[in-house]
Amino acid sequence: MGLDYYSRRKYKHKKFLYLLDDEEKTAWIAKGHIGRCRRYRLPDHLMVGGERYTIESVESGAYNHSHTLQHLVIPDTFVYVDGDTLYDLPGLRSVHIGKRVEHLRSWNFRLCPKLQSVDIDKDNPHIKYENGMVLSKDGKKLLAAFFERSHVTIPDGVEEINHIVFMDQQKLESVTFPKTLRKIGDNSFGNCPNLRSVTLPEGFEKFWIQSFLENTNLKHVDLPSTLTDLGYQTFDDCPNLQTVVLRSPKKLEFKDSFGAYVHGAYAHDTHIVACLYVPANLVEHYRQDPKWSLFKHILPINEQKL
Repeated sequence: MGLDYYSRRKYKHKKFLYLLDDEEKTAWIAKGHIGRCRRYRLPDHLMVGGERYTIESVESGAYNHSHTLQHLVIPDTFVYVDGDTLYDLPGLRSVHIGKRVEHLRSWNFRLCPKLQSVDIDKDNPHIKYENGMVLSKDGKKLLAAFFERSHVTIPDGVEEINHIVFMDQQKLESVTFPKTLRKIGDNSFGNCPNLRSVTLPEGFEKFWIQSFLENTNLKHVDLPSTLTDLGYQTFDDCPNLQTVVLRSPKKLEFKDSFGAYVHGAYAHDTHIVACLYVPANLVEHYRQDPKWSLFKHILPINEQKL
């Protein structure tokens, strides 16, 4: 295994700053320069003292924002592209990603409104691109989404949605989740102001942190009997939430999951106005819990009223 960021030797060449591993003869780009061009291919090697160093990574903040770039190529030598690097490229239209890149996140190519084509080498064993989304090769993990749509259908087979995949998507109104889904990551759907309803399938198990934070127009949440972990502040700052359905046969831990500010009310000061529906045999258990009792109305699940 090569050296980490802080152990590598710094090397400046022209308008680039590299981080070198002299033993493995690999280099990372710490500071680069795209310049005023329409097409750009990230460099795949550099020569240092007559020796060839293979460039494998581009690090956080390496590139200044380019307003002229339209087409970008990430060569086959690259393994890693930091999520805070290639974003806010207003003219970018297409990206080709080489066969060794192992992971992409939604911070990659964020604020690239004209991006229409993402091509991942078919021989890449780690990731693939389908219908505007980057998935792990086996299709079990949704890593990134490079588009904005009013409705999203998560592909069948996806078991986990990665962190911040749909964060800040202003157009998103509804999502269809697959039966295979088990986990949703941090801020996966944070600050989606037009998202109005969330219904998760049976089999879903866990939220991470703040998965649906600050969805100002979210009104209805329906969570399955298989849910075991609500996650910390999952639906915090959703001021217009009206209905929450918890189908779990066991009382769930609150975890500030419907946290500080719901439907115009600070939970530590007053009641949460949204109605909480739970299995009939758990109604009193929820009402007697000091945290859950912040819900003004805790009622048995009645499918006809939902």
